[in-house]
Amino acid sequence: MSRKIWTKPLGVVALALCTVSAPLFADETKPDVTERAQALVWGSGDVKPDPQAGLSMLEDAAAQGDPEAALAAGDLLLWGGPVAADRDRAVGYLEQAVEAGSWDAHRLLGKQLIGGWALPRDTARGVDLLETQIAKGDAKAALILGEAYLYGTGLPRDYAKARDLFETAAEAGDATGLWKYGETLMWSQRDPKTAQAFLERAGAAGVDGAYATLAEGAMYGYLGGGKVSRAKFDGYAKAARAAGNERIEVLDATRRIWGISMRGDGKQAVAQLREAAEAGNKTAARYLVGLLRDGNSYNVRRDPKGAADFLEAHSDLFTPEERANYAMTIRVARHRHDVDFAPLAGEIAPARGKMNAAQARDLFKANPRLAVYLIQKDLADKGLYRGPLDGFAGRGTLRAMERACGGLSGDMACRDGVLAPEIVGAMLREGWGS
Repeated sequence: MSRKIWTKPLGVVALALCTVSAPLFADETKPDVTERAQALVWGSGDVKPDPQAGLSMLEDAAAQGDPEAALAAGDLLLWGGPVAADRDRAVGYLEQAVEAGSWDAHRLLGKQLIGGWALPRDTARGVDLLETQIAKGDAKAALILGEAYLYGTGLPRDYAKARDLFETAAEAGDATGLWKYGETLMWSQRDPKTAQAFLERAGAAGVDGAYATLAEGAMYGYLGGGKVSRAKFDGYAKAARAAGNERIEVLDATRRIWGISMRGDGKQAVAQLREAAEAGNKTAARYLVGLLRDGNSYNVRRDPKGAADFLEAHSDLFTPEERANYAMTIRVARHRHDVDFAPLAGEIAPARGKMNAAQARDLFKANPRLAVYLIQKDLADKGLYRGPLDGFAGRGTLRAMERACGGLSGDMACRDGVLAPEIVGAMLREGWGS
């Protein structure tokens, strides 16, 4: 089941946009100041990163009334990374861009004020910013506010308001919200028929993930229960493939692994994933590497070497970042003895500093004891843990993790168990550099 999806900082998007122009600073391209500054911040082609120079360029342009530069400066200072975060200055620049009428600034500031991730929550102001945009026909703003109501992020959960906002976005040309609404109804089992109807509408409107969600729900019995639900899988799988959705091959292989509506066959599932990956399905390739690396304790054995061989033979299916992360987790999976933990901790320290949530969860899956060892070490450095550094989640370790969990960013369900992958992942990421 997919969860809340919040976009990357705009600076990353701007970088992606500016890298398509070549040469970057050729006179004939005449890139604007924001593009030149972003290239300096992040590096692009032959332009070496100089984050402070890039930020200064943005601030100078913002001081001259350039709203795009103000937006980019605010976005950069909000998140930090190549420069130190400065939330007060960030808000100032974002408010400047809002005053100038920037739709992106309204969305970014509105989302953060509601969600409270990078800024203290001010839901009234956040809602006002988004509603201002919605009145102008901004489908993206309607989606952001709809998701806040759907998931109860900074606002009381309200399915009716979420539905109405998603309908507004769909009328404006973006049916993504219909998919999210239908998906939430389906998994909660609140109303399977309505869920199915919304998901089908989203699929018909071109949201290819909606058909994969329907296939997944059918497979697990969420569309009418039992045989009635499972009988719908093939039709939705066909629609998902026709829409070009890659995830459907992973779902079909999962069905084969666990014997849903067929005899379980791990080897056949691996072969199916390999065939899809070799045909260019990147989602299947990523899933296959993880499956070979970790096994499933049932009918697919751990095969880190096989995962490494596939990664090397099909490196074109992965980004450089993905290749590096998978290579690291495969190496981690091969070393599960206590004596290996300390050397591995030092070896992967640079990678930990750059991990996103999915990569941290991958590390936990690849070697759970190493992940616990790393957390023990981080907690010991903070004075929250005094037990042995052994990678075992004993009572002392769990208590220390429970104490630390409340300080993690985001809404972590600490009471549900601190060994949940998302909590372990967050501790692996946020423990770095503490």
